[in-house]
Amino acid sequence: MDWEYETDDEEIHTAYHEAGHAIVGCALGARIDSVSLSQASEFDDADDGLPRRFGDCIVNWGRVDADAAWQQQRELLTILAGPIAELIYRAEDADSIEMSSWAMDWQQAQQCVARMHAEPAKRERTLRAAIGRLRQTIANDPVWPAVAALADELMIGDEIEAERVEDLVRFWWQHA
Repeated sequence: MDWEYETDDEEIHTAYHEAGHAIVGCALGARIDSVSLSQASEFDDADDGLPRRFGDCIVNWGRVDADAAWQQQRELLTILAGPIAELIYRAEDADSIEMSSWAMDWQQAQQCVARMHAEPAKRERTLRAAIGRLRQTIANDPVWPAVAALADELMIGDEIEAERVEDLVRFWWQHA
């Protein structure tokens, strides 16, 4: 008997997306209170146009000055890390990034960069620079193996708490 299972690409993409947020946020000094995947109920109406799966990453920066440039930069990188990790997993070009599929992340990134710069041209340059920087950083050691390890754990289905994310970051950074 041939046992073939179809993979659920949407779930895998979401796992890499949430793992990107969590690993980069943790590496930049945040406490990741939890990261998880959620699955819509099989009894939900499949024709309602909503995604069947979604993820959640709770990033806790602690007591920081939200107006400090370094904090705004950390938040921007963490926000964009999810979409970029998913983009890398999908092996897609950063120029082809489809912002509508990451509407909430993109909205948060735009709000974050608006606090950094009043001028629209500077906002655009900052976003492009952050995306380029993340693309390079996430695709390489030690970040990518940590993202992949966390994505694998997310696929199991349990919520992952702060200590496990910290363990993964510590492990992969020590072995880089």
